[in-house]
Amino acid sequence: MPVALRWSVVSLLGLLGLAGLVQLPLAPPLAMRTGADTDQVLADLANQEADQETAERATQLLSRFVGGEITRYFWGGFTGYLDVLGLEPPPDMESTLSEVPGMVQLLLVPRHGDRRFVARVQAVDNVPRGVACSGVGEPGRFIHDANLLQCPEGWSPLRLSGLPRQR
Repeated sequence: MPVALRWSVVSLLGLLGLAGLVQLPLAPPLAMRTGADTDQVLADLANQEADQETAERATQLLSRFVGGEITRYFWGGFTGYLDVLGLEPPPDMESTLSEVPGMVQLLLVPRHGDRRFVARVQAVDNVPRGVACSGVGEPGRFIHDANLLQCPEGWSPLRLSGLPRQR
């Protein structure tokens, strides 16, 4: 064993022994601590994790929705039914599917939290364009710019899996 490693181990063990002799309190891990501050931190972390899981599930569903609607458009038009696409909304989210000629939209509203998720597929010059977004409140007007469909103002685009990136 190299000399430096030996001295490191001996020093560490010596410090731990000294801490034990003077009964230096060592703080337990965060999950083992008690008190209002710790409870609030743990609750905030749990909420953040739940929000991330909700966003991930919504993004996966919206990706499949956009891909399915684009494929369906080439086979005869959009559909206003999720089961035709083989999709089912998550049980902890309310879904609203709206269809008009040349456009279909899926809105997902989680039962907890303010964030909402929306996907729209729209035929632009007989070519289907899709986008998925997240935001707060009701989605506004979608922007059609240079053969692209963009999120309403104040909403953030979601990265859809399995679809080519729009440029």
